[in-house]
Amino acid sequence: MIRIMVRDLINYCDCKILIGDENVEIKECFIDSRIKTDGGTFFGIKGLNVDGSLFYKEAFDNGAKVCVISKIIDLDLSGYDDKTVIIAKDPANSLKLLAAYKRSLFNGTVIGITGSVGKTTTKDMIYNVLKLNYNVLKTIGNQNSQLGLPLTILRLADEDVMLLEMGMSMKGEMHKLSMIAKPDIAIITNVFDSHIGNLGSRENILKEKLTITDGMQKGILIINNDNDMLKKVNYVNEMIDIVSFGVENKSNVMPHDINEGVKTTFSIGDVDGFKINGSKALVYNALIAYLVGKLMGVSRSMIKIGINENENKNHRLEVIRKNGITIIDDTYNASYESVKAALEYMKNFKGKKIVVLGDILELGKESKRIHKNVGKLINACFVDNLITIGKHSKPIKKQAKKNGVKSKNIKHFKNENRSRKYIMSLLEDGVVLLVKGSNGVGLVNLINYIIN
Repeated sequence: MIRIMVRDLINYCDCKILIGDENVEIKECFIDSRIKTDGGTFFGIKGLNVDGSLFYKEAFDNGAKVCVISKIIDLDLSGYDDKTVIIAKDPANSLKLLAAYKRSLFNGTVIGITGSVGKTTTKDMIYNVLKLNYNVLKTIGNQNSQLGLPLTILRLADEDVMLLEMGMSMKGEMHKLSMIAKPDIAIITNVFDSHIGNLGSRENILKEKLTITDGMQKGILIINNDNDMLKKVNYVNEMIDIVSFGVENKSNVMPHDINEGVKTTFSIGDVDGFKINGSKALVYNALIAYLVGKLMGVSRSMIKIGINENENKNHRLEVIRKNGITIIDDTYNASYESVKAALEYMKNFKGKKIVVLGDILELGKESKRIHKNVGKLINACFVDNLITIGKHSKPIKKQAKKNGVKSKNIKHFKNENRSRKYIMSLLEDGVVLLVKGSNGVGLVNLINYIIN
C-alpha cells in the first residue's frame, strides 16, 4: 500500500507546515468542508466566488485531521492543537502535485479514457472486465476534471490498476491531466462537436484529445477507426503503439453478427453471445472493453462475462418502468451523436413515442446548425409528440415541423419546470418517453418529478 505523509506535501508540493505533525498520514483527500470524515485531509480551493480555505474550521469540526489552505489573515487555530495546518501558495496546485507524486510511486497499470461521448460508459464496461482479474480503482461518477482526477488518484490504496476518466473543455486541460496520470494505456472513444464552442473546430478538439499521450513514455493508444477524425491518426511517436476498434472500417478488433434491439447481441472473433442493454452505439464501448481486457491478459470467456454484466444506469439510456410507462432516461449529457443513438434505441420499444429534448450546450457559434441537424432526426413516422426545452433548442422544433410532425404535437418551454404539467398530461399506459439533454439543462429534475 502506498502511504503519503504530511512531509511529502512539504517536500514535493510547494507547501510549509504551520502547526502539527509532518508524520501524519494524508488520507481521504477532499475539497468540500461539509464532508464528514475520520481524519481526512481538506484542500481549501479558491473558486470564482468563494475561497475554500476560509472554511478550515468547518473541515476540522467535521473530522479532518489536516487542512491545506492558502495564507489567511486573522487565522484562528485555538482549540485545534491536535490538528495539522499546511500553508500552500495555491492549494489546488498542491493537490495536483501530490497526486502526481503518488502516481510516481505506483507500479501498476494506469488506463486513461477520453472522448467526446461515452467516457463513463466505457469506463464502467472496462471495470466490469478487469475486476474479474484485478483490484481496480476507478473514477467515481464523472470526477474527471482538473480537481476530480487528482482526487481519484489520491484514493489509491492497494489496487493493481487505475482506471481514470479524463475530461476536458478548454485548450491545455488534457495535457495537464496526462502529465499527472501518465497513462500506460490511453483511449479516445471518439471526436465529435462537444466543446466546439470553446475549441473552435473538430480539428482542434482532436489535437487536444491526442494530448492524452503527452504524459506517456511508452504504451498503447486505442482509437475508434470509424470516427472520421480518429481514423486519420496513424502515428503519435515511436514509443506509442496504436490499436484500433471499429464496426464499419477495418480495425484490429471488430464485431460481427450484430442484432440490434432493446438488448443488442453480437460476436467478436469466434466468441458468440456478447449482449448489452442498449443500442448498436454501445457496441463501440464493448469493443474497447474487449481490447483492454485482452491487453491486460483477461481470458476471452471472462471478458464476455464482464461485458454482459453491464447495465445502463445513472441517467445513461437508463430504462425505467412506472405505471405502464416506459421512460428512457438519457439526461446525463448530450451531443448530436448521442441524441441520434438515443432516438435509434427508442425505435426498439413499442408504444406511443414522446420525445423530450433539451439544449445541447457548449456549441458556441455551431449551436444553431447542430440543433437544426437534431431536428432532421425527428419525423412523424416515429415521434408522436416532441417537447423541446431551453434557449438553444428551438431549431429542433422548427425542423421537426418540416419533417411532418404536426404543430399541435410540438411544444417548447424555457425550462423543464414549466414543461411538467404538459408532459404529465400526455403520459398514459403504453407510452414510451425519451428524455435527453445536456446535464446543465436539469432534465434529471423532470425525471425525478415524473417517477416520484
